[in-house]
Amino acid sequence: MSLIFKSSNIAALCCMLLCLLTANNASAVLTDNLTIGNAKAVALGHAVTADPPGIDAIHYNPAGLAKLKGRQSQYKFITGDFSIELEFGGYMEERQSLIDRKQATGTFPEDFFNDEAKNTTSKTEGATLMLPFSGMTDLPALVGVTGGASYSPPGSDVTFATAVYTPLAVGFNRSDNDPGRFIGSRLSLVRITYLSPSIGYQLTDTLSLGASINVTYAGVGLDLNFRGPNAGLITLEEAQQAWCDGDLEAPVDICGGRIGLFDELGELSVAVEDPASLGMNLGLLWEPYPWLSLGFVYQSESEMNMDGEFTWRSADVWVDFLEPLLDDPIYQGAGNLVNLFGWSLPEGKPNLEGDAKMEMKMPEHYAFGMSLQIFPSLKLNVDYKFTAWSAWPALPLEFSVPIDVLRLAAIAQPEIATSNTVKFPFGLEDSWNIAVGIEYQVNDALALRFGYEPRATSVPAESVTPLLPVGDGTFYGLGFEYAPYNGGVWDVGIGYFESTVEMLDGASRLGNSIDPLAFIYNPYPGTDITANLNMLLLEVSYQKQF
Repeated sequence: MSLIFKSSNIAALCCMLLCLLTANNASAVLTDNLTIGNAKAVALGHAVTADPPGIDAIHYNPAGLAKLKGRQSQYKFITGDFSIELEFGGYMEERQSLIDRKQATGTFPEDFFNDEAKNTTSKTEGATLMLPFSGMTDLPALVGVTGGASYSPPGSDVTFATAVYTPLAVGFNRSDNDPGRFIGSRLSLVRITYLSPSIGYQLTDTLSLGASINVTYAGVGLDLNFRGPNAGLITLEEAQQAWCDGDLEAPVDICGGRIGLFDELGELSVAVEDPASLGMNLGLLWEPYPWLSLGFVYQSESEMNMDGEFTWRSADVWVDFLEPLLDDPIYQGAGNLVNLFGWSLPEGKPNLEGDAKMEMKMPEHYAFGMSLQIFPSLKLNVDYKFTAWSAWPALPLEFSVPIDVLRLAAIAQPEIATSNTVKFPFGLEDSWNIAVGIEYQVNDALALRFGYEPRATSVPAESVTPLLPVGDGTFYGLGFEYAPYNGGVWDVGIGYFESTVEMLDGASRLGNSIDPLAFIYNPYPGTDITANLNMLLLEVSYQKQF
């Protein structure tokens, strides 16, 4: 194969490439595309909009389906490791000064200020996924087997296809004594597309169009051990010292139990799912020259109306503290008063269970791509992508019955909580990012691939959280294609992504803020936190005619 480039074509293509490579990546992607299961896309850093990868063109650009002729099947295997390490440092000066002053009085119990997280490290132990029928499931690693099929009648310009793939699959678990369990002992966000009727149409010799409808399972699960080391607990202990241990007569019975500053107050488990979240992909592929193709894909917004169940187990220390209060006339009168404002006071029930609900939107996404055959054996792919992550301003949870800690949060933080609802404020921003892939054709049977995708975080500085600490990072892909002469195509891709997020000086509203009103959810106030996230993927696919 030989290529002849005119100087004007080279200049135009260089300008296009320069614009794509130097575009502002102010904020980019969260975890999208990492777990689709397509080895070619992983190896090329997901720069495949203008070079669609077989049947998985359903997701990346359904116009590419028009290239598939006859009957074809695809089988995919994906495995990987997703890990988060949280390094908890010491306290910022203001927090440390407060604790030092109180400890110096010598009146607090010896273990009152015992923070098991201070100057320790938290590490996730394995993978946890929300799965249809089985709910939250712990796994030794992220493992999946999926596939798809396509059909184009003889002599037709139309190709039909469907596939199973995972647009989003992330989850982890921590040990029972891990200090990170207070921001989540288990967490999983999953989307599994199990039905995707699609069509690709070759409109002209150089232009093809495509579309797909996607029926997707969506699930979110969260287990966390709740603690709220708010400075108000120091004031409570001082009041108990004066009224319960001293000579002062208590105006209200607060002597049922003593709560340490870092005591666990309860455990929350939530699992919600939507069995049929609908979406749509539209694609275009233009190949004006044998050495150039340009692509575009639009992935629509997808509603996720998830329903499920929750359980709450109150810690003994919390129940013991509240038990005498519930019969106290002053406490009951205060409860009647706050009821006038739509609030309520804790009731100290040991266990609660009920229905849970979460409504979210999977954001819309679109990408522009170019595939350039620079030499007969060397191809360059470049993508420029946008994802509207601002569709995730918060993670909203609604419970069918009130929970004690939310009753308190509704008074202290009414902007994010009521007695039976809470909004974990993410505040994500819309994102742009580039992706670059290179393919080297060694011979007719073997091609080598390399991909590079810088991913600036879509989480603004004021919204960083150790709950899901995805910061700036770079995705690297490496792999190959092997097409033996007896038919079929093997693709192998290895991907690696890492990022580091620092939450110093109380920077996280959902983690280590020293705001005295930051009750939900803030388990490490004043503690410096550094989060390291790593993901390693191995994906293998096999496609053949049948």
